[in-house]
Amino acid sequence: MNWKSSWEKNKERSKYHFDSNIMHPLYDTVIRVGQIDVSTITDEDIKDIVEDSYASTWRTRGNSDKHGKIGVRSRKEEEFVAEEYDLVQSGYGHDHIISNLNWNIPPTIQKIADQFKLTRQMTRIHVQFPGQVWNLHMDKLEKWNPDDIDSIERYMVQLSDWKPGQWFSYGNYTFEHWKAGDVTTFNWQDVPHSTANAGHEPRITLQVTGISNKESKAAIHTMTQSSQRKEQRNETLFNTEGPL
Repeated sequence: MNWKSSWEKNKERSKYHFDSNIMHPLYDTVIRVGQIDVSTITDEDIKDIVEDSYASTWRTRGNSDKHGKIGVRSRKEEEFVAEEYDLVQSGYGHDHIISNLNWNIPPTIQKIADQFKLTRQMTRIHVQFPGQVWNLHMDKLEKWNPDDIDSIERYMVQLSDWKPGQWFSYGNYTFEHWKAGDVTTFNWQDVPHSTANAGHEPRITLQVTGISNKESKAAIHTMTQSSQRKEQRNETLFNTEGPL
């Protein structure tokens, strides 16, 4: 079928309920993977990331050179047309700015991304300025591995603490109050999601996408276990000393 709307096409693929009155535990949530050490990132790194980022639309959000280097095809014109159809229908306009992006990853942040050890790994940094909205959508990551889309994973690493007015939505769930270093993921095949900044400061996030493998599974498991042990130690300390 020749779909005019990207949104409607992806709804056909999705297992999501699309009911605003339901909070499904598998879909209306964010998956908290753990915490990763971001203390090596300097203030200068953050400043450069923000200053070097560029305002992006749906059409300009990709990087064909980066995709080519990891063997992932670039988007076809028909995909852009379907996405822009949805933008116009929703009142955004085809040239709506969704976020600033930065594909030039500083070495300190690239080392963090490399810890995920995904195959065909792609990294980019989102710098969402106040007033920018990445409207509700579903990801189309099948091109990473069309024969096994369940092997494709996408992680978000927060590089700045949450500030009032910043949020992500995953289905009917709103994600806020993160800390720098928090790592999350979600069921990208099914869950409609969005993000916006109605605050006063940019929200800075590292996005890591690729194909799961034996090494990456072990790395993610270690990350999760380490975070759980840290939480347990903090809880023990709190229970021993009592609240201040």
